[in-house]
Amino acid sequence: MATLTYTEAFRAFGAKLVNAMWAYSALAEDGAIVLSCWSHKLRLRNGVLTYSDHLSRWEPNTPGKNLLIQHLSKARDESLPVRLVVATTDQPEVVDRGDPADKIKKTFHVKPEVVGRVALFDGDDFQIEFRRPAQ
Repeated sequence: MATLTYTEAFRAFGAKLVNAMWAYSALAEDGAIVLSCWSHKLRLRNGVLTYSDHLSRWEPNTPGKNLLIQHLSKARDESLPVRLVVATTDQPEVVDRGDPADKIKKTFHVKPEVVGRVALFDGDDFQIEFRRPAQ
């Protein structure tokens, strides 16, 4: 699994970040949503890789959070696929507190073998289920 820069990870799915300093999600050329997810929040349950989080732990009304809300809503409402960029840090407690993660060390890789769907998004809580496509 190759380690990529943040922008390279999104580019691997044909997506360009609006702003690499604050965007967590992007729209890919094929219409999919590309989402950066923390590795420590990914869980494998019954063969389904699930990412769960809630926006209320994040700083309110930031451009990245607002864009993510738009992308999650669009993916949910239009049943769009979600592509996975995995962000890993050795300081998950910083993330879980909702503190800014821009100063902590992170690595990024992609999981092109899975495709996600928004299973839940209520404006705060969201859950994405990633599965391997049927062969």
